Amino acid sequence: MRLIASVLGLSLLLSGCSLFQTTDQVEITTKPVNKPVLVVASPDELNLRNVEWIIITKDNYEEVFAEVTSSGRPLALFALTDKGYENLGLNISDIRAYIEQQQAMINAYKLYYDQSEKVLDKAVVIE
Repeated sequence: MRLIASVLGLSLLLSGCSLFQTTDQVEITTKPVNKPVLVVASPDELNLRNVEWIIITKDNYEEVFAEVTSSGRPLALFALTDKGYENLGLNISDIRAYIEQQQAMINAYKLYYDQSEKVLDKAVVIE
């Protein structure tokens, strides 16, 4: 008798009174989430202005000064050494390379978002 009472007590303890309770069924639903669209505007077209370079040497400086002053423009000189001119050219080249790298990164982001949107569209079935 003691054995039967022990088995019944143990079985009630293990069942945790679940025999007397009912639970609601849990439903799991998924809802697709639209990711934000990547909007990257194209840069404005670059319209460069004309720059006139005048080379002044010890042989032509009087002629150049006379020409500039006779045109009514104020006389001002902006000078570069040969090394400064070389550095200016190298800087412009570095800027061009940097812009090309930025454009490549932007194109990579666009490609990534376009491809990920296609993959998500194939994976998500909306009913």
